[in-house]
Amino acid sequence: MRPDRETDTPPPQSAVRAQTVTVHTDATAKTVDTKASPSTETRTRTRRVATSPPVDPLGTPEQLAAEQRAAETVNTLPVQLMKLVLQFGWMSTAKQQFDEIDGPDQANIDALKNAVDEYAMGAAFQQQILNPMTPTAVMQVAPPHIWYGQDVGGSRILYDNPDTIYRFMGVNKTSSYVITGRFTGEEMPAETTFSVLTGLSGTTASVLNGKKLVLNPDGSFTITVSGSPTGPGPNHIQLTSDTTLIAVRNTLSDWNRQDPMSLSIMRVSGPPNSLFSQMGGFAIPFIGPLVTDNPLLTTLVSLVPPLPDQPPLLRGTVTAVIMALGLQMESKYIAVATTDPTTGERRQPNVLTNPTRNAEFLATQTQSAGYFQLEDDQALVVTIDPGNAGYFVVPVTNDWTITDNYWDQQTSLNISQAKKNLDGTYTIVISPDDPGVWNWVSTGGLNQGTISIRFQDLNSRSSKLPKVSSRVVSLDELAGVLPAGTVYASTQDRRDQIALRKSGFNKRFAPYPQP
Repeated sequence: MRPDRETDTPPPQSAVRAQTVTVHTDATAKTVDTKASPSTETRTRTRRVATSPPVDPLGTPEQLAAEQRAAETVNTLPVQLMKLVLQFGWMSTAKQQFDEIDGPDQANIDALKNAVDEYAMGAAFQQQILNPMTPTAVMQVAPPHIWYGQDVGGSRILYDNPDTIYRFMGVNKTSSYVITGRFTGEEMPAETTFSVLTGLSGTTASVLNGKKLVLNPDGSFTITVSGSPTGPGPNHIQLTSDTTLIAVRNTLSDWNRQDPMSLSIMRVSGPPNSLFSQMGGFAIPFIGPLVTDNPLLTTLVSLVPPLPDQPPLLRGTVTAVIMALGLQMESKYIAVATTDPTTGERRQPNVLTNPTRNAEFLATQTQSAGYFQLEDDQALVVTIDPGNAGYFVVPVTNDWTITDNYWDQQTSLNISQAKKNLDGTYTIVISPDDPGVWNWVSTGGLNQGTISIRFQDLNSRSSKLPKVSSRVVSLDELAGVLPAGTVYASTQDRRDQIALRKSGFNKRFAPYPQP
């Protein structure tokens, strides 16, 4: 988070009201004044009154506090030192993984520092949510944004999806929780998932799909969470002994008509908060599950109370340990693009094949991943048959597997934004220069980078699987390989596409338009 800007303005009075929130802690209830926070009731009203600016549900007091703490944490010495380690390690990895194209080019080398900065920011968020005794719903894997007087750095990692709002909640089997939320917007999100993640690597244990949620007439819902296989209501998530997080994804195929839901979590039973839990002890491999499954050990670790407030240096030390995992994680995820999952051999650039599953991603989706190497006058033409997928997206990421500016540039395109071919397939043109077709995905000026095409909302009753193929052509040859009926885009069409992206992006941080 960078210093406040003079252009920051307070939220409009029509969009906020004084509010008192009761936060339940382990022994007592604490009253917190959140005068500047948008209320749920006000958000509902402003959706109905055209003259009142909408307020997005993401800017909760808990989110703003988490962003402030993360900004302090990334400036500590342990994090700064670990950034240098990651820069060296990632560069070494990239030289090996991209050996077919002589390693990263200069544009990607220049992007390395920012990629590491964003990874550090993500780790600073993760450090905060590893305590399952004080859970909150925190948005991360997010782009840079400015709101409520805060200039927040990005926290994007590992093929972030421009269409998806990511929120995470720390949980543990020794406790039980209640998650509440509400869907708004003109349409439901393309997909909503609640993924139960295990360990520090975030392997998916189970997924609750939003389509299976039982909703109230106003779009609200309640989910119980515990180690029990069932709960008192229709919506329930079961935790395993090694569960550390619940990852919640709202995937928006129409940025202007679909909204992220409101979301909160409360712990309703379990052992008292402790130093062990505060330091992320329940997330440590082997130790965490061992304590979780042993009531005596759980009682023993609960005897030492937590620190009243973790000093930044301590938070930074824990964050640096989390960042150290980035050496392995980045290597693994770059390999998703550069290595054939079937043969284990190095892929050639510009080759995208039929999607496969990767449990380290969202376990219910498939991906077609690869990397590109294009001259300014070349294009990668990708043909997609969605098959049984109700959603796909084609985002461009750099060598470090993160997006850049996707709100002012068309560096991604999803099934709702793209135009369909006459036969039901989609032809996407990926290139540095604008080829004048509607389905253009800009590389954002990159000549080299990575791609992970996601397929979600898969119909299990259909055996028609998604298919992907690709070929490289020069821009002069492009018209000859595009299918009949291809929709072209004029200069004004392109401006309109970008304007629609920017307005949808701004909605995520309303009432604060983004620069």
